[in-house]
Formats: sequence, structure tokens, C-alpha cells
Amino acid sequence: MKKAKKITYLFGAGASYNAVPILNSLSESMRSVVVFLKTEVRKPNSRNRNFKEADWWLKDYATAVNLFSDDLYELALKSDEYGTIDTYAKKLELNNEHQELKKMKFLVSIFFTIWQGYFYKSHILKQDESSRIKYSDIDIRYKSLVSNYLLKTQNSFPTLDSNVNFVSWNYDHQLESAFSLFFKNKLNLTELNDQIKFLPTSENVYSNNKILHLNGISNFWINNNKKLERIFQDDDELEIKTIIKRIAQLYKPSNFGKSASLINYAWDNNLSKLKDAKRIFQETDILIIIGYSFPTFNREIDAQLLIGNNNNNKFEKIVYQDPNASKELLSVFDLDIEATRNIYKEKKEPIILQNTDQFHIPAEYFPSAIRENDNTITF
Repeated sequence: MKKAKKITYLFGAGASYNAVPILNSLSESMRSVVVFLKTEVRKPNSRNRNFKEADWWLKDYATAVNLFSDDLYELALKSDEYGTIDTYAKKLELNNEHQELKKMKFLVSIFFTIWQGYFYKSHILKQDESSRIKYSDIDIRYKSLVSNYLLKTQNSFPTLDSNVNFVSWNYDHQLESAFSLFFKNKLNLTELNDQIKFLPTSENVYSNNKILHLNGISNFWINNNKKLERIFQDDDELEIKTIIKRIAQLYKPSNFGKSASLINYAWDNNLSKLKDAKRIFQETDILIIIGYSFPTFNREIDAQLLIGNNNNNKFEKIVYQDPNASKELLSVFDLDIEATRNIYKEKKEPIILQNTDQFHIPAEYFPSAIRENDNTITF
């Protein structure tokens, strides 16, 4: 039987474009969330006594939620000033502003969680004279993608094809939320991790993950008992009352460090995560890069992953899918693409795809529906 190809996806922010704000729209979305929260928890005073009786509970949470909102607004300003959140984070790291960096990571984790769980509903992705398109709860392209790689099994849960892995630079859990939809009963993120591993085994320890978030993932922290848990238990189905109460409960300096190890940057030097990512890339035959612009501050890590130790990564095919994809962006890495089916053995070029309506699935995946997993029912 012909050996199945090992396929790896490398996601950048553009992969979640239809569901999560990116680039300039990120800071705009943060400011919009700030306005909404501050309006919700406005304090009644001598000039403003028009609170509905059912809303009086809000006054107990106003101070904490206003503090969170002020800090989120400041982060939006810094994102604009420095160009990206990541660049601002580097500034904090360079100047040993550790407490500010911890607070920033905590804000990032909360924002991306409450956006995916609630605020996406009220925001416009794009509009023109004839139409307005809102953000989706899950970028539909992820749904189509994961449906192809989940396999029916003899037990109660489908399984991810063992030949497919995902590495992402994104904080969001769009991919995980898409996977959870394909189980008989939709799984929460903790339950999903039991089936498709995307979290560390323990704090800062990664081993044999199927999904790796290089910049970390939102909605997780290390609790007071040193256990990994979700910050918001309802994941992507939040209500505004739940959001306000939870922010009021947890937004305090003593909690800022609890997400620090779950939100990472290239310079955080998480050796365990990097080792597991290198393993994935070294085993890869077909690499598919989606929605990623290869920013300079990630370039060192990207080089380690793409080139490998001692320049030993040899991909049979590289597909780069992005509206602005180009061979020039990839050329800085001097990638080695094996000419395994080319009798002349000349160097092969990456395949550039600028149409992003659907995520690319390589033709090599489909020659046979037979899989070599013992617990898998083949079609």
C-alpha cells in the first residue's frame, strides 16, 4: 500500500478573516467592545436614574469592568502606535516591563474569547452600497476543511487523520470550534482536547500535539491549583451578563500572570512547544501555508520550522494560499522542495494560490480512501 503523505497546515491571521478582526480592524473592534461594555455598566447618578430595575445588578461590577475597558482601550491605542499587538509586546519585553506584559497577555486572551463568544454578532466585516456582511461565529472555510480530515471510527468519536497536523500563529480557537461541531454532541474546548490534542500536557509542556498555537490560545489560564482550565466555561456561546460578571470577578493584578504561559510570542522561547513544532515540520511531506504574511518578528522561528535543524527539512510540495502570496516572501528561507516525481530533478517551486474562498486540500490526499489506522472504518 502506498504510504500516505504527511500534510501540515500553517495558519496566519488571514485564515480567520471572516470571523476574527485582523490588522487595523483589530484595534477598531477593541474600541467598539470598550464602548459597548462601558455603556452596559454605566453607573446611575443624580443625572442618570433611568436604570431599568432588572439592570441594577450591573452597578456592582462597574468598577472592574470600566478598568478592564480602559486597559483594553489603551491596548488598542498601542496596537495602532506600534503597528501590531505583537510589536508592542516586544517593546514591553525589551524593557523588562513584565507586569505590563502579563496584563497585556491577559487582555488579549479575554478579548479574543469574548469576541468569538459574543461580540462578533454585532460587528460588520465589510460592506458596500448593496450589502453588509457580518463576522461569522466560525469562519466557514474551517468547517469545510476539518470535515475532510475527520474519519469515522468504531467508537463513538470521529478521529483526526493521523497524517494531518495544524500549526497556527493565531490566538483564536476557530479551528478547534470547527472540529467540535462534527461530534455527535458538540464538545467544549476541554473535551475536544481529549480527542484532538491542542493544549499543553502541563504548563509549558507540549508533546505530540495535533494542533499547535505558536502564539498561544485564548480562554485558558493556570488556576490557583496549578491546573489548566477555561477562563469562560461557555467557550463560544457567551451572554453579555456572563461576560460582565466574569470580567468583574477575574480582572485584577493577581490574576494577570495566569495566562502568561498560554499566550506566547516568538521571543518567549518556549522550548517544549518549539520542539514539538519542529517534529511536525520535519515529518511533513506537503506544507500548506494559509493567510500568513511572514512578519519579521516571527522570522527566526519561521526559519527554524521551515528549514529545520541542519537544513534537513525536505518538503515534496509547498502551497502558499493568501491574497498577497508570492514566491518572493518564501524565497528568504531558501526552502528545499524535493523533486521526487521529476525525472530532471530540477528545483521545484512553491505553488501560489491567491483565491481564498476555500482552504486548499491537496490532491495527494484523495487517491485512495483507505487509511492505515487500525481503529478507522474506511470508505
